[in-house]
Amino acid sequence: MDTLRYTYLLDVLVRHHHHCLFVGPTGTGKTVYVKSHLQSALPADKFTSMLLTFSAQTSANMTQDIIDGKLEKRRRGVYGPPAGKDMVIFVDDLNMPQVEVYGAQPPIELLRQAVDHDAWYDRKELSLKKLESLQYVAAMGPPGGGRNNVTHRYLRHFSIISMTAFDRDNLQLIFGALVDWWLRKFSYSQNIAKLAKGLVGATLDMYEAVQKQLLPTPNKSHYTFNLRDVSKVFQGMTKAAGSVEDSPSGVRLWAHEVLRVFYDRLVDEPDRLLVGRLLEQLTEKHFKEKLGRLLGMTTTAGGAAGVADDELLGGLQGLIFGDFMVPGADIKLYKEITDQDKMLHVVGDYLQDMNAGSKKPQKLVLFQFALEHVARISRIITSPGGHALLVGLGGSGRQSLTRLAAYIQEMEVFQIEISKTY
Repeated sequence: MDTLRYTYLLDVLVRHHHHCLFVGPTGTGKTVYVKSHLQSALPADKFTSMLLTFSAQTSANMTQDIIDGKLEKRRRGVYGPPAGKDMVIFVDDLNMPQVEVYGAQPPIELLRQAVDHDAWYDRKELSLKKLESLQYVAAMGPPGGGRNNVTHRYLRHFSIISMTAFDRDNLQLIFGALVDWWLRKFSYSQNIAKLAKGLVGATLDMYEAVQKQLLPTPNKSHYTFNLRDVSKVFQGMTKAAGSVEDSPSGVRLWAHEVLRVFYDRLVDEPDRLLVGRLLEQLTEKHFKEKLGRLLGMTTTAGGAAGVADDELLGGLQGLIFGDFMVPGADIKLYKEITDQDKMLHVVGDYLQDMNAGSKKPQKLVLFQFALEHVARISRIITSPGGHALLVGLGGSGRQSLTRLAAYIQEMEVFQIEISKTY
């Protein structure tokens, strides 16, 4: 219902040449709604579109150059899209540019000038350039966390649409449909298909719990969780295709994806233990299974407290899935890796093959943590839209393990050298 509502409002405003601004928290679909509508739903003979994504480092000159590069000269001193068309400029993350010393945001002031006066100055010729047939659609999150307040002199030009976060019922409907599609596509038995409701409920419970209990602090500024994390859990599960053998395997796959999405971001032991205990509770609540039994751990004396803290963290660390255990396989199966010695041997063979064809061979000593990181990086780079930020001390293997994981997945590595000037 929300999708239809927002898309209808966007369509009406754009066709009647009104600027519009979507405001809402991360993960509510602002960018997806606007991009899909501008690219596919507007008549191509009347509209053309372009995308601008602002960041903290976006400058006014950069913004002007990007827009100027898409415009054509219509007549002397007048520029616009191809004749007979209107251009819709979509500005994503509108409030991200840094505030300068005088309190302004230069890229936004430039856009304000363009809307107020339908013109700006050519910086080379120092002459006024009239702009025709341009209109703006923008999206931004609420101020805070690197986002700034936008001047009301600019906002007054927009019809502002507030996008609310999805409620629990909507989220269950959306992700329930995704899980059902996955189960139907690979013709899973009823024994595994009955997990669908529990998978969605447990993931949403985990998401809500970490949002409330793992808040960002100056030391943990990356503890920001949003709906994209929930979707990554299910995206990771679908990588298993039809390889889930039984109900316990399905629960272990779900636990693994939750660990990769939420657990790998954590920086200290108490936080990891918190997520581990949450996982333990949710496994019992939604799947009527003991996490300790699923992972082959022993229960502490009396059994009331579940497994000991150290054993729980060790068991979670040993839960690894990957699709690289059969080198040269035509169809790579994303399955649980239970034989650590075999994994060491297989990854060691990949390393030897990579060094044999490399001008700069890497002399690595592979051990348990290194193997786990290779599996994590492989999972991320084979996921659609998968990006990883590896944080660690110098010499901890970030570059070398990334190169090894990329070789395993038959990908090329291109490295950007960061210097003082770039």
